[in-house]
Amino acid sequence: MKIILIGYRASGKSTVGRLLSRKLDMPFVDIDSLIEKEAGLSIKEMVDLKGWQEFRRKETRALASLQEPSVCVLATGGGVVLADENRRLLKKTGVVIYLKADLPDVMERLRRDAKNTQSRPPLTQGDLMEETRSVFSQRAPLYQSVADYTVDTRNKNAEQVAEEIYRQLLEAGIVSKMQALKQKMIE
Repeated sequence: MKIILIGYRASGKSTVGRLLSRKLDMPFVDIDSLIEKEAGLSIKEMVDLKGWQEFRRKETRALASLQEPSVCVLATGGGVVLADENRRLLKKTGVVIYLKADLPDVMERLRRDAKNTQSRPPLTQGDLMEETRSVFSQRAPLYQSVADYTVDTRNKNAEQVAEEIYRQLLEAGIVSKMQALKQKMIE
């Protein structure tokens, strides 16, 4: 069983995922990092050289490779929900939590990232605001369609979001199920 974080780019999936994995005392896995390691390229380099379609194929393979029974917190890329196969794999793999960030927060984070040399590759040829608005509205229903839980990240820092997720999982009995599975795997 895995706790899977989905949401638009820059919604905090990796940051919250690391915090949540510590809280749950479980490994953290970032799908984008798995893809980069396998390809020997950053996501930006891969998209520049081979295009989004090749990246999306690798994303599906990476997600499929995580089907073995194990426990972890998994951060996905923002576009993981675009493929039907990925949405099926997400639902089959674990508990899916949608980090619902609002557009102004996402825009601020993306603007900060754009100043960084490790910036995320653009999704379209449009300007950042138009691209974000358009893609954001297209993906929101897909995130909702696979989410078991939705956490609104507005006006919350990463620690608060991780704590809210932890409380929801605890109340639903998921934390104890994961701990039991983790113990069974050790034995």
